[in-house]
Amino acid sequence: MQLHINLFIQAVLSILRNRARSLVVSACLIAVLLPFITAMAVSEGIRAQSAISVHKGADLYISRAQYGRNGAIDLAEIKNFAKIPGVTSVVPRISGRTYMGEELAMVVGIDNPQLINSKSQKLQSGELLMGRLLAGRLDLQKGDEVRFFLFPALSFTIVDLIDGDLAIWASSLVILSFNDAATIFKLPGYASEILLYTRPGTADAIAEQLNGLGKPWDMTPPLRIQTKSIVEQYINRGFDLQSGVFFLFYLTAFALSIPALLILSGFGRGARKKEIGILKATGWQTLEVMEMTCMENLLLALSSSMLAVVLAMVWLKFGNGIGVAPLFISGIAWVPEFQVPSLFTPMPVLFAFLFGLVLTMLGTIFSTWKTAITPPLTTMN
Repeated sequence: MQLHINLFIQAVLSILRNRARSLVVSACLIAVLLPFITAMAVSEGIRAQSAISVHKGADLYISRAQYGRNGAIDLAEIKNFAKIPGVTSVVPRISGRTYMGEELAMVVGIDNPQLINSKSQKLQSGELLMGRLLAGRLDLQKGDEVRFFLFPALSFTIVDLIDGDLAIWASSLVILSFNDAATIFKLPGYASEILLYTRPGTADAIAEQLNGLGKPWDMTPPLRIQTKSIVEQYINRGFDLQSGVFFLFYLTAFALSIPALLILSGFGRGARKKEIGILKATGWQTLEVMEMTCMENLLLALSSSMLAVVLAMVWLKFGNGIGVAPLFISGIAWVPEFQVPSLFTPMPVLFAFLFGLVLTMLGTIFSTWKTAITPPLTTMN
């Protein structure tokens, strides 16, 4: 045990003795690992926000199938859904996109909205809630009047602003009453979807019952039913696809960085050869030299990956994910105008450490072994 402790101490001294080489290798590792850790933290942060939204949402989302997509559903269906055993609440909702001025806004029409960062309040006719980012782009404040491009004859008053720092999709969101939204989109008597809240454990059975409604010869479009688990699967699939594409591009960059690190980590350097030759001449065994080198690489990879994590936190906290956030949040500028969510999980940090360890090992192990088995007089000259 004492031998391994002494080798560890010698590894630390070797890093300190070769400061220039250690700093260059660490800088290269950080440059490779930092974008990866930052991007994964943004991806996990957005995924976590989406999961919160799904878990707080309805148990079933019902619409009509329209050419394979979600279509409007008649409000007359509400009374049929409310009679189903296990259904506790039926809420119609309208969601769509339209312009306010020159800005595209996501409009949600629903009665008694329960917002993430605002108290629940019943919106009266002619009132709306607006995302703070959208209001800033339109130079609007609480109490101002606005009009929609689809229905400019009606004016609405902003009664409150939604803070987009807690939910990125709320930054450009507009919420108004259901009837007002139906007027804006000129589709009275219909909803984009009907939300069903059910008793625990009954959602799947109710979904099966709804799937059985209608007859084969009935020309009414079939119901399109999405459970909470299906919505969550869609979200996770989208994030997994984005993360996978980024990982493939990053893996290519990782492979291209190996030759540079092979050179910068001391491959074939004369000073390194002489140092190993001196160790062999003073009685060191080849395995001891290899173990000390592995410990050096372990320390460099560990310190570089931890420093990359710290810099990633600084990048996201003070730099707000500049340059990396658009890879996972479509439609935003390279300099985000809202607080980008982030979440640091153990797995990307572990992968970063392993990447760094593999890179340093590739750059030193073979050259160290080849030098260690060479007679000391040859390597010292």
